[in-house]
Amino acid sequence: MNNEVIGINITMRPINKDKTWIEFIENLVSINQDKGNAFLYEYYELNGLIHLHERFENLKAYKKHLDFFSAEVADKFLSMFELVTLDVYGEVDKETKANLAELNANFYSTIARYRL
Repeated sequence: MNNEVIGINITMRPINKDKTWIEFIENLVSINQDKGNAFLYEYYELNGLIHLHERFENLKAYKKHLDFFSAEVADKFLSMFELVTLDVYGEVDKETKANLAELNANFYSTIARYRL
C-alpha cells in the first residue's frame, strides 16, 4: 500500500460573479499539467461553488506544487476566490501544516487505501 499520496480538496466561491475566473482556471490546469507535480488536478462547479481536487505522489511533489503556487499563483488565486474549506488528506510534516494553517486547513490522516 502506498501511503505517501497527498490529496487536497478545496471548496471555494468566486468573488466576482462574471465568470472571468473560468479562463484563469483553464490556464492553471494547463500549467499544472505541464509542471507535472500532480497526477490529478481537476475543478468542478455546482451552484456557485468550485471544487478543486489535487493528488500528489508524495509530500515532496506536493511541496514543489506549493512552492510554485505560493510564488506565482497565490496572490491572483486568492483575489479571485474565497476559500470555504481546505482539506488535506495524507501524512504531511509540521512545515506543511504551518504553511496551510492560516488557510484554516483540515488535516486527515490515512487509515487505509489502495491505488491502481
